[in-house]
Formats: sequence, C-alpha cells, structure tokens
Amino acid sequence: MKQLIVLIDFSPYTPNLLRLAFEWKKTYGFSLTFVYKVAGLAPTLSNAPGKEEIIDFEKKEAKTKFSEQATKLGVSEDEASFLAISDPLIRFLQEKTSPEDLLLLGLKGTGFLKKLLVGSTATDIINRLDRLIIALPKSIEQTIPKKLVLACHVKYPFNEQALSLLLQTIGSTLTEIELLTILSDPSERQATEEYLNDLQKKLGADYSCSISLYEHVDAFDTIKNRLRGFPDDYIVLQKGSRTLNDQLFRKFFISDLVHEGETPLMVLPCEEP
Repeated sequence: MKQLIVLIDFSPYTPNLLRLAFEWKKTYGFSLTFVYKVAGLAPTLSNAPGKEEIIDFEKKEAKTKFSEQATKLGVSEDEASFLAISDPLIRFLQEKTSPEDLLLLGLKGTGFLKKLLVGSTATDIINRLDRLIIALPKSIEQTIPKKLVLACHVKYPFNEQALSLLLQTIGSTLTEIELLTILSDPSERQATEEYLNDLQKKLGADYSCSISLYEHVDAFDTIKNRLRGFPDDYIVLQKGSRTLNDQLFRKFFISDLVHEGETPLMVLPCEEP
C-alpha cells in the first residue's frame, strides 16, 4: 500500500491539513503517516533536564496534541501513524520513505512550514528527495484532484515513470489533463509542438488531454486568472525544470500561482540519469 507522509507543525492550519489527509486516505486507500519535527532545544541552565529528556517531553506533548486534534475532527487516530522525530527532517525522509510514497505539505503555516517552497527547507526537500511532493495552500478545502495542469518544456521532459506512478495513484478521480507551455523562444516552437503532441498521444488514451501553448507577454496573468478559483486543478512541475530553476518562472509558478492564486501544487522527481 502506498504511503502518504504528511508534515505537520501544529499551527492553526494543521487541523485542516489533517482533515484533507484523511480525505485522501479514504479516496485513494493510502497508508497515512503524520510527521512532526520537534525543536529539541538544548538546556541553557546547568541544572536543567538533559537534552534527551527535553526531546522525550516534546515528543509526548506532540502525541497528545495530535490525539486531541484527531478527536476534534471526529477521526480515529488508529487510522494513521504519528511520528514525532528529532532527527534531521531530510535524512528521516530519505531513510524512512520509498519512491512510491507521496509527501504532503501545508503552505503558509508557522515554524518550518512557513518557508516551504521559498526557503531552505523546501530547497532541500526538492533537491535532495526523489519523491512526489504535494503542496496545498492553507485556504484549500477541496483537495481531491479532478484535473492536472502539467507545466511542460521540451528541454526538460517529464519523468514519465514518475508521471505514470502519479496517474496510477490518483488517476481514478481525474477527468482531464492539460499540457501547458510558455514559449519564450520562438525558435523552439516546432520542437515544443512535437513534444506536446507526442505526450498528448500517450496520455490521451486514458484521459481527456488538451494542449495550451502561451507565447504572448501577458501569458502569466492569463494563466493565473484562468486557474484562480479552481482548487481541484493541480499544477504539476518537474523537478530540475525551468519552472523551478529559472527565477522568473519560479516566482510565477510558486509565488503567484501557489501562494497568491492558491493553486495546489505537485512536484515530480527528476528522471534518474
């Protein structure tokens, strides 16, 4: 059974993230694990408890908080695992998860979640972890994806193995896939169209698959306005692609679409060399 790993921080947005995670479990049959990174603050006074005692206390306190929030939501904590960890987050995720697992993050929280996708924690997760990453804005109430918008570029082909795994996992609820490209170099038009047409043929056998090619100066605003208000449309980015590496594209797809436009995001791992 595939595992959905959910990072929580007990911010005001955590209850909503718990509810959404249980909704995914019910829809897709995931094994569900919640992970909380304890602070593990070292004592500052000579007679203070040892660091291990502090960590143990923080873990027990976190477990109590999780139980309380699960009870308030009317869900059984027995339906999921909860782990309070003191190890470095990246190392834990590398060692304790598999390539078939999905990682769910909440955006605009507090603590370490506040910097996800714009700070060092997100950079480490994306760059060092070959997992499918799902990031949800705090206001999202409907999370079951009905449509995927794949941000494509001919020079950064999608990891088709990871895309296939994603479709096998959540494909039962999808009704449409859109292949979206912003053409910044007119000389790439022919190669871009060939790549999009080829990808459309592969996906079109199982899904309604359309192509959207933008090349005018207002492309970013047009896309943002079109996706706004459709929380079950998920934008899908490829790790290592222009959308994540180029500063302008990163600002648009991460800041404008995800944070301001409140569009849910998925990041595919890059293809192994």
